[in-house]
Amino acid sequence: MLSSNKLILMKWTALLFLSFMVNGNLVYAQTDFRAGYVLNYDGDTLFGEIDYRGDYLMSQLCRFRKSGADSAIRFTPDDISGYRFENSKYFVSKEIDGKKIFVEYLIKGKVNVYFSKTGEFAQYCAEKDNSGLTAMPYEEEIRSFGDKRYFYESKKHVGILGYFMQDAPSLRGRINKMKKPEHKNLVKLAEDYHNIVCKDEKCVIYEKKVPFSGFTLRV
Repeated sequence: MLSSNKLILMKWTALLFLSFMVNGNLVYAQTDFRAGYVLNYDGDTLFGEIDYRGDYLMSQLCRFRKSGADSAIRFTPDDISGYRFENSKYFVSKEIDGKKIFVEYLIKGKVNVYFSKTGEFAQYCAEKDNSGLTAMPYEEEIRSFGDKRYFYESKKHVGILGYFMQDAPSLRGRINKMKKPEHKNLVKLAEDYHNIVCKDEKCVIYEKKVPFSGFTLRV
């Protein structure tokens, strides 16, 4: 026969397992449908509601429904060319490292900027003249050299941005001083670059925040 201590331990283990299962299902079941639309590869647009999740989940899947009374349809990056929340985040299907994912479209101009997140790994990508996405990975860490330790900060994004924007030499100093790439500094830089080299049309900034505000052109 099992001792009383073992019985108590087994009961607590079962309760903990049940708690994890219930909590996990509740988290998965939580939804936040917001007004938006889906873009098909054939050019059609479907208007309705899209489930607003974290950046990682939204890079893998789009859950769409026409109204609250309808069941959600699951779209992958192979199924649709993109989707957007009304006056907010805009995701497009792009291939990174041989795999299609939804990347957040931050700004459309002479240099396009995108943001992607897969698991714990997040990075920005730039694109010019439809040449395909160029990743701009960023790393910062404490490194050791002999008995000395120093702070390391990668600069690959500086080289890529400098190359893409070499026809705007007035921005070179600003690019060289850029530390960690983020939504705000990359979008502002790309906007200023576009305004320098292109006088005939506005760039388009896809706002991350809700509600819609401003006009630069911001849509």
